[in-house]
Amino acid sequence: MPSPTTPKESIRHQVNEAYKVEWGRSVAFLMRLAGDLQTAEDCVQDAFEAALVYWARDGVPNKPGAWIRTAAKHRFIDGARSSRSRREALDRLAHLEPHAAQEPEIENMDRSIKDDELALIFLCCHPAIAVTDQVMLTLRTVAGLRPREIAAAFFAQSEAVRTRLLRAKRKIRGARIPIRLPQADQLEARVNQVLGVIYLIFNEGYLVSQGDDARRPELVTEARRLGFKLVELLPENSEAHGLLALLLLTDARTPARLPEPDLLVPLEDQDRALWNQELISSGIKHLTHAFRQGSPGRYAFQAAIAAEHSKVTSHSSTDWRAIVVLYDHLLEIENSAIYRLNRCVAVSFADSPLSALEDLAELEREGALESHYLLAATRADLLRKAGRKNEALNAYKAAAAQVENTAVRKFLDRRVSELEVDDT
Repeated sequence: MPSPTTPKESIRHQVNEAYKVEWGRSVAFLMRLAGDLQTAEDCVQDAFEAALVYWARDGVPNKPGAWIRTAAKHRFIDGARSSRSRREALDRLAHLEPHAAQEPEIENMDRSIKDDELALIFLCCHPAIAVTDQVMLTLRTVAGLRPREIAAAFFAQSEAVRTRLLRAKRKIRGARIPIRLPQADQLEARVNQVLGVIYLIFNEGYLVSQGDDARRPELVTEARRLGFKLVELLPENSEAHGLLALLLLTDARTPARLPEPDLLVPLEDQDRALWNQELISSGIKHLTHAFRQGSPGRYAFQAAIAAEHSKVTSHSSTDWRAIVVLYDHLLEIENSAIYRLNRCVAVSFADSPLSALEDLAELEREGALESHYLLAATRADLLRKAGRKNEALNAYKAAAAQVENTAVRKFLDRRVSELEVDDT
């Protein structure tokens, strides 16, 4: 990412960086005070807009997150006091916890939000809210993803996402759902959706849907942190361990996968000596725990697939037949088009690219991933390995036209250039 060239651009860049890290924390804190999710988001948004002005004048504070939360808290109090109805103002101010409303030390404010983010996820995943809305709301409220980014994750339209978010917030307000961790007897019923939300947050960080860089490290870090927190909260839940194992084993490849912010290196070309062995070791530990606990779920099986790659020192040594079997188990749990697409890749190494193309053709006929670049990109790779260069060239171009991430497009363009050179 190019460095900002003017003071104004520098401040905007630093505010954007703070936004990525502090949005969810600040909304969680304000939700405690306001008792209303939309009000909390509005106050935090106002605080970030104010930061553009005040940080340019006074300099960037040492603790940007604490500054944002202080400004958002003041915005909420000012808004409550200026309400047209005195009764409404008193009702809104009644949500304030005394220490939060009166404590002048921002360090105490930060300490008070230690568990609020996880509680906010459970709030967003409340059973009164539609399942898809739960995920979208958490991505927006906790991770700070914009509606267009959420739309990319769900292959949906941005306006449809905005409608769902508004509906979910109205549901929370109308049902007066509080922000707190569920009781023990409610945890198991809601944990699966929480796991799904954390996984989507990780995915958006691991491979950004839009923009110049391939990765948003703050989202990856946040997903891992929430994964550890969930394991701490539910130490006997096998899927919590399975998800954490998957995140750790996947992120362990990052040093080799992204030697530069916008340079993606495919798995088969990665220098495995660069893989983070500490993350792999931790991931294997949680994977072992997941399988020991009982019937493994979809995250545990995905982690087991990632572990197969981590066991060997080269791509050629990978036990691809074992990976195909793991995908078969995974598909018994969930018949996902993405799992089937990834299974095609495994089949191409375990058997042949031609066999994988036959499986891919069936997936294409169903049209589930018709508008997603991964389908065209996978087809291009299989055609290239099968020696069908002209068809591969067209498929790579089609994939590049569908992708909105600059780093992914650069990778696909490199493939196009390599094939064009081969034809000259």
